[in-house]
Amino acid sequence: MEKNISTLLMEIKAQQGWTQTRLAVELGTTQPTVNRILNGQDDCKVTTFKAICALHGACFAQVAEPTSI
Repeated sequence: MEKNISTLLMEIKAQQGWTQTRLAVELGTTQPTVNRILNGQDDCKVTTFKAICALHGACFAQVAEPTSI
């Protein structure tokens, strides 16, 4: 299933428990940009798109790693 950029950002926000401001800092963008994307306006700079994809991968790679017993 393909996910749009808004969904990826919502998943990061929920998984990390971050505010829009914290997301903006982590992505190297502004809070209004994060707000716009979260509200369904998927148009953003390529650098922001790549940062969201990388952060999503990093956040959920941690979740997917098996734990040692």
